[in-house]
Amino acid sequence: MKTRITLLAVTLLVFSHTQTANAYEVVNVDGGGSITGKVLLKGKPLLAKRFKVEKTPEVCGQEDRLLSEMRVKDGALADVVLYLEGVTAGKPFAKEVVIEGPPPGARKHGHDGGMEFPGTTIRPKNCIFGAFTGVVANGKLMRFRNQDPVKHSPHTYAVKGRVRKSMFNMDLEGNGSLDVPIDLKKKIKVVKLECDQHNHMQNWFYRVDSPYYAFSGDDGDFTIDKVPPGEYQLVAWHPKIKKILKQKLTVEPNGVVDVVFEFKSRRK
Repeated sequence: MKTRITLLAVTLLVFSHTQTANAYEVVNVDGGGSITGKVLLKGKPLLAKRFKVEKTPEVCGQEDRLLSEMRVKDGALADVVLYLEGVTAGKPFAKEVVIEGPPPGARKHGHDGGMEFPGTTIRPKNCIFGAFTGVVANGKLMRFRNQDPVKHSPHTYAVKGRVRKSMFNMDLEGNGSLDVPIDLKKKIKVVKLECDQHNHMQNWFYRVDSPYYAFSGDDGDFTIDKVPPGEYQLVAWHPKIKKILKQKLTVEPNGVVDVVFEFKSRRK
């Protein structure tokens, strides 16, 4: 146990230097514009995966648990991460970035916060980590705050294509807390989170370097505001769709840019 704590402390020191190298700067945004849009899915969504509850049914329930990896309503795709690449200066980061249970999970992003990404807080409840997708920043923490009275075992992976590399795997005691640093190589954009105690607990996170991101809602809609005028590339990412969609766009002073992304399902 002493060895683990020492290694974690050293790792955190290294991560703090990594984060310092982040070029993003918080400044006043004059004439900021907005990007609004919708995300659609062409084809059939993936069917929900069914898992038998084998551990702690007193909290997770007696019935099988369903994992909805692709939430679609009237052709609109939810849980897509929209990220505006190329923004080096602009609005403050959110005060907090939280995903939490109970099912089907939720997100909470506070209003304007500070100069740096606040880390990602995960609050499991009823044996779910929270919303299916979220965001992380390199060199920052995943803060687990367990609302369940039973143990979970968060296991994080750095993912690139079909390759995934285990990062951390530690127990989170019932009603306990755990802080896990995120260390990603430059080209790694995705983190997978699983629970080794409960295999239906699975979540995905996209790496961001600025606060210019959003998530598509149940209706597929999203908005990114206070965007400094300029030319950018907007990325749309969903963990269960292989292809990442991108659009180049120009934001005029006080302007509004409307975009539509359409993913194609691989399900026949």
